[in-house]
Amino acid sequence: MKILLLLTFPIAIIEKSLPFGNFLLFIILFAGLTRNPKVPYFVRYNACQALLIDIALIIISYLLRIFPIVELGSIIFIFTLCIFIYSISQCIYGVEPEIPLISKSVRMQI
Repeated sequence: MKILLLLTFPIAIIEKSLPFGNFLLFIILFAGLTRNPKVPYFVRYNACQALLIDIALIIISYLLRIFPIVELGSIIFIFTLCIFIYSISQCIYGVEPEIPLISKSVRMQI
């Protein structure tokens, strides 16, 4: 557990300390992983899928600020948790997780 914390600590510092840390982290992941042909396809696919899910959640969070519906936030949390569990289980089996709309967009990006 401590090793995982030590590995992710620099990422957390970049994200929290810089004014556009989230955007910088997005650019690093997008340019460094998804567009790099030296990185294995499975890693690029999952990284790009994670970035697109993050973008979708950011858009949904902005919509929830405009239209504050409390119940919808709980549904989105459960939906996101299900996507996370499904993606992890598919990756353990070595299969690309098929998420509607997201997976199709990932294949166009890679």
